[in-house]
Amino acid sequence: MFDLEILKQNALNRRAFLARMSAAGLGAAAVALLEGCGGSDNSSSNNNGNPGGGVSSTVRSAFPNVGGSTDNQVVLNYAYSLEILESYLYLVGLNVASGRAPLTPLDPTPPAPGSTGAYSQTVPNGNVAANFAYPGFLYLVQFAYVEAAHRDFLQTVLGSAAAPVVPASGRYKYGTPDGSPGGTLSSILSALLPLEETGVRAYLGAAPYLTDNGTLQVAATIYSTECRHSASVEYILGLDPGPARGIAGVPQPEQEVATGVAANVFEKFLAPSVVLNAVATGLFV
Repeated sequence: MFDLEILKQNALNRRAFLARMSAAGLGAAAVALLEGCGGSDNSSSNNNGNPGGGVSSTVRSAFPNVGGSTDNQVVLNYAYSLEILESYLYLVGLNVASGRAPLTPLDPTPPAPGSTGAYSQTVPNGNVAANFAYPGFLYLVQFAYVEAAHRDFLQTVLGSAAAPVVPASGRYKYGTPDGSPGGTLSSILSALLPLEETGVRAYLGAAPYLTDNGTLQVAATIYSTECRHSASVEYILGLDPGPARGIAGVPQPEQEVATGVAANVFEKFLAPSVVLNAVATGLFV
């Protein structure tokens, strides 16, 4: 976790922050943040299309019960809530796959690209083909660090305005019958895939509510990363990348982006209120 003002003043911390964010696909967005163009909304003068100040009725209606004193703060807190959820479930999935206690923190040093670092697979492959098992586990390790970086990035952007939507228990569950990711590599990846696809559709549905270019850049960057995660997991599992797979409590995409070509999951989006309702009712323990 980083403090924005300390990052601006300390070159060593700033380099470490930028290195970590670049590894998570957020290099340009991180630079914009440190230069004061990231759309953190800590300034009361930036009301993001709402000259009267505060949160517009449009955003307040679209993002019920999400904290923030400006439009962009509300949308960023929505994204922050999703990244907390994703980082939590990836952590549990990785620890289960590597024989660790589910909530053991990530090892402090991220593995080098193409390496699983301190982690090794201890669960059976399940339905993952033998030649796909190593890259599948590699994706699981790398994506766990990326989701944690997304979470920490948004917390840094928001600073004291951070107000994520989380369950009172502070715990989440997978969309599987027993609330766990299962005991094979294929079951763990299969449990994470609907989460990724829900994240893809959630970011696409939230984008129209952003009016600050810096914040939109951040959202678009994270959106593209979630798309790559989804496609990578589908490839490992041998699944058709077209259909959307809903997580428990999340309906199939209710609206579609008009593209003029056959629809796939990356062209479908969910309204923020739908995602928030599903998370509150279907993913919390």
